[in-house]
Amino acid sequence: MRSLKLVCLVLGALGGAVVVAPAVAWVLPHLAGKSFTFARVFDRVFQVLLVVGLVLAWRPLDLGSLGQLGLGRRGWARGLGRGLALGFAGLAAGLAFAWACGGLRVEQRYAAAKTVRKAALGAGAAALLGAGEELLFRGVLLRRATLDAGRAAGVAVTTGIYAVVHVMRGRGGPTPVGAGAGVTRVQAMIAPLTSGGALPEIAGLALLGALLAAARLRTGSLWPAIGIHAAWVAVFRIGRLFFTTAHGRPWLVGDGWPPLVGGAAAWVAVAVSALLLPRLLRR
Repeated sequence: MRSLKLVCLVLGALGGAVVVAPAVAWVLPHLAGKSFTFARVFDRVFQVLLVVGLVLAWRPLDLGSLGQLGLGRRGWARGLGRGLALGFAGLAAGLAFAWACGGLRVEQRYAAAKTVRKAALGAGAAALLGAGEELLFRGVLLRRATLDAGRAAGVAVTTGIYAVVHVMRGRGGPTPVGAGAGVTRVQAMIAPLTSGGALPEIAGLALLGALLAAARLRTGSLWPAIGIHAAWVAVFRIGRLFFTTAHGRPWLVGDGWPPLVGGAAAWVAVAVSALLLPRLLRR
């Protein structure tokens, strides 16, 4: 079954990152003159290995054309715009809920020049991550798994992988990893999934993944899902320049990266977007 081989490819990229990332994290400080968090190194190594694997496996696994993946040119701007509207509307409700419950404080965290620079980088990240991750999860993975195992199984498998991969990538901790840091390969793979906040974060990511899958399947296009995803990344990358989340309230705003995802505020955001999804798509 090609979908099983594709899942194995993703897991293989994760395993390869576990093997390679510690060595890369040890070498980088000597080459760049500064340390990097292990989570960041692991993320980049995983992405490179996954892209290489997908390119090599594209034809053997029949991963589809752009049209089959939902990236048709017709109506792309309208689909993208509606997705952005859905994402921002849901997050506005989630952030308002967090603020009303005392979990959010509005403040400009940096000077104006630094804020503009970080905002530009955040906008670029929103575009790249929104398009790239949706192409992988709701494009390649969802299409292949749906063809082989049906729609329900395809959504379940894709959503599960999406949640677990993001928790592993986002909960690596702030400690820089260099020579003698003591982070083993097994710890790099297992520790994020066994930390105290992992389960609610997995639940929040699964809800978001299910929303993105619904947008993809109901429209037949990937552009609305890209818009929703880009809106979430933009709010976390740019919005965090103007707000901070309260410590000690993980039930509300989570305790990992990205913020909100492991708490009730994210559930509110996903619920509002899901309620608006049918109405907006009918237009």
